[in-house]
Amino acid sequence: MALPNIPDITPRIKLKRKEVIHLLLTSIAMEEISLSHIMNAEGEKIQHFLEKGEVSLEDLLRVNQSVERMLRSIVSKQILLQFKLDNILELEEKYIESEQQKHDADEYNDDDEDDDI
Repeated sequence: MALPNIPDITPRIKLKRKEVIHLLLTSIAMEEISLSHIMNAEGEKIQHFLEKGEVSLEDLLRVNQSVERMLRSIVSKQILLQFKLDNILELEEKYIESEQQKHDADEYNDDDEDDDI
């Protein structure tokens, strides 16, 4: 069996660090919105089930277990998103520090030029 041929794709995307940080934060926000929709659907599932009327204990336990599994998955995803957010905030702090150092260096160089006059 032959291996597939993968074309040589070299995208030319140029983003500044600040733009990358904003995109990463936006991706977290979008994932959070998705998780909130899933939690809302789980709540609606419970409401719909309870509106049926007569519900057996076995059915109720089965729905409860299903919702619990989904909420556990959501909590796991939330933990991963928190790690991602922490990494992004650390990246942003480094970006701010480097920008401050550039600014300080520029001011220092400007002061040296003024001394020459």
